[in-house]
Amino acid sequence: MNVGFDHQLLSSFYLWSEDRLNYFSEAYEGPISQVFTYYDSVDIPSNYNAFYCPYRQLVSASDKISVNNYVNIEGNQVFDKDGIYIDYGQGRVLVDKDTHGDSTTLSITGDFAYKTVNVYTTDETEENIILNSDFLISPSNETYLQSRSAIEEKTYTIPAVFLTLANSENYPFAFGGLDETKVNIRAIVISESNYILDGVLSLFRDSARVSVPLIDFEDFPYGEFSHVKTHPYNYSDTISNSTSFGFIDNVRVSKINDRATERITSSKDFKVGFIDFSVSKVRNPRILYKR
Repeated sequence: MNVGFDHQLLSSFYLWSEDRLNYFSEAYEGPISQVFTYYDSVDIPSNYNAFYCPYRQLVSASDKISVNNYVNIEGNQVFDKDGIYIDYGQGRVLVDKDTHGDSTTLSITGDFAYKTVNVYTTDETEENIILNSDFLISPSNETYLQSRSAIEEKTYTIPAVFLTLANSENYPFAFGGLDETKVNIRAIVISESNYILDGVLSLFRDSARVSVPLIDFEDFPYGEFSHVKTHPYNYSDTISNSTSFGFIDNVRVSKINDRATERITSSKDFKVGFIDFSVSKVRNPRILYKR
């Protein structure tokens, strides 16, 4: 299926949100020395082994700290895509068995910063995310890996922001077939503390009447394994040639009160908030889809 406007908008909005947390809130720790340990995974090709560091997600781009594109395997410096993929989104290194052998005891280390607020895009409903997802708190006394015997899908590390397209509509804008496309993007924020929740809600509330650069889908910097396609990836450089923008008309934030949170999260002491972004873009869909 070809890429549509909604694909472009959500992927661009993800990069913008990630950068906003990184640059303005400095929602990361490190860089620190990370040790990557083999764990069984259900979502990788059969010819790769997955080695995880204690935290997810790793910082893949920053204007304020250095971001490495290599790890040390058995004392040797190995660069991303040289028989490995550095999966920044999952905090892991995927090792090609044909290139580096089928050993699950490789010594893999690297210096990386990790996010203290993760960002995910999802097509799940907010009810399913809140009620049916498995959440792990990071950072904590027990690292992500120490709490798992295997790495499953649908396990999220919080604090985190979950982005999803809520609804959209086209409105007549001008003669010649121009429409104003209005898209509502909902962000669900889940944290273990009100301090972090309030900080995230405040940061994004203040983004009202800000333009979001739209990046062509083929220029999206991450590959299929959440690896960086071309190093170094820098958000400010990526958007420097953008000529298309979405405009955030309005932002509304809200929180679930403590008593309601207790009912929906059982014994887990999670704090939940919502951010509703109203994003508009003037487009000409009838020309775009004319045969």
